[in-house]
Amino acid sequence: MHTKRIIPCLDVKDGQVVKGVNFVGLKEIGDPIALAKQYYEQGADELVFLDITATHEVRNTMVDIVEAVAKEIHIPFTVGGGIKNVDDMKTMLRCGADKVSLNSAAVKDPSLIQKGAEMFGSQCIVIAIDAKQRETKDGWNVVIHGGRIDTGIDVLDWVKQVTKLGAGEILLTSMDADGTKQGFDIALCKAVNDLIEVPLIASGGCGALSHFYDVFSQDAADAALAASLFHYNDLSIHEVKQYLSYRGIAIRNHVPSIEEWISRLDFDKQGGLIPVIVQDEQSDEVLMLAYMSKKSLQITMEKGLACYFSRSRNCLWLKGETSNHFQHVKQLCMDCDHDTLLMRVEQDGAACHTQAHSCFYTTYDFREENTNEK
Repeated sequence: MHTKRIIPCLDVKDGQVVKGVNFVGLKEIGDPIALAKQYYEQGADELVFLDITATHEVRNTMVDIVEAVAKEIHIPFTVGGGIKNVDDMKTMLRCGADKVSLNSAAVKDPSLIQKGAEMFGSQCIVIAIDAKQRETKDGWNVVIHGGRIDTGIDVLDWVKQVTKLGAGEILLTSMDADGTKQGFDIALCKAVNDLIEVPLIASGGCGALSHFYDVFSQDAADAALAASLFHYNDLSIHEVKQYLSYRGIAIRNHVPSIEEWISRLDFDKQGGLIPVIVQDEQSDEVLMLAYMSKKSLQITMEKGLACYFSRSRNCLWLKGETSNHFQHVKQLCMDCDHDTLLMRVEQDGAACHTQAHSCFYTTYDFREENTNEK
């Protein structure tokens, strides 16, 4: 089974990453080089760089920025925008791109697809298709020049043509969904994916973890591209991958650094502390509830032994330091709101200071009450 790919996208204008809604209302996000490095370190499978105004402004892609980005990452790197001929493709590949993305230029001269595939191989040729639903709701048209010109070309007809000419991958963006965070256009993606044998990248509209799952579970795409979610730090790429893996989607795993993992937690909600539910790894019994600060969590992750923050003594304490009842940490799980931890441990001796194995030994059993009433 092929693993699904998570691809962040850098839409670049005037040397800065930007993002809008439905291709308009662009807002500056930040430096493309710094963001590229960040996404690479988070475990991105690939990176797409689109110089979104190069074609409209009739100029070449920003070579210096492409070169700088390529030096920071070691994953497949696709570059598009302003690529008009084979020489432009060659320039981008020499600058460090692994693939080139053609959009407007391919529509104007479809033979460019075949020329590129013959010279560099189909695997290097990505055809970016910006699709807009027709007012009649009976299909989608290809739009070019950053969404400014409706060509009147039917998307499905265009997909058949470009793959026949040698396109090795399709990057499909829904103009209607772009930037809305309402989810990928599944109908559009499935209509295209059912026609082709080359990989399809779904783009436009992703706004939640479930949207990644939807597009993959419905077999509507091979990869999912997102921008706003990652740019505004709503989600990390590692978080997306762990969610998808948990829900049964085959994904390429990424092991984050301790610093990266801790940075996702919200310590501000409870005065710098995170509640930790401690669970016995073998029995699944809940042993105790404790609190961690950033420092105690860092010590826990580095030593593999539970270290907490004592609110009564206002200091760090290593569980078992005086009793020898250490907790050997086997797994840490962050909740969906990033403000609570579940920690599975191998417990030496008792977890509770009363010498009980669990602190939760005082019970009120509703099942027993219901039995008595009968």
